[in-house]
Amino acid sequence: MAFKTVVTNNFVEAMNKFVRALSTQKGALALAMLVPSESGLSDKWNLVLSAKWIDQQGLQATIPTISSLLRTHVAKIHAAKIGRISVLRTTDMLVTDLMSLGITPGTAYRVDSLALTMREINDSIILVAQKIPPQSSLIPHAIKTRA
Repeated sequence: MAFKTVVTNNFVEAMNKFVRALSTQKGALALAMLVPSESGLSDKWNLVLSAKWIDQQGLQATIPTISSLLRTHVAKIHAAKIGRISVLRTTDMLVTDLMSLGITPGTAYRVDSLALTMREINDSIILVAQKIPPQSSLIPHAIKTRA
């Protein structure tokens, strides 16, 4: 697998800021990826996201929330480039295959990966691909002792 740092442009920078804002407001993302639109339009992208909070809230229920946050955090000119938002479970094979890349929010990469090639996903930009650390339980547990 070979990494190439994406040449930053305003759109990628705007999407990176959105991913950071989304992670701060909703929780860590396992995958955030921009995939060129299948429509043949050169400047349209599909936004693919995966996170534990998406799994918990339901795939269909989170899309309106994500699109609303996209409109409020990304300039109209950049948000208009997103043709579709897709969400995947964190257990989806593509997500689990890409999580090991260890790409954290802030830098975007084009990745030459068998996981993408096998699925005929070309020229994608990966914004996040990371394992999400388990959340520690904040509920105190009673400890029985003998006095």
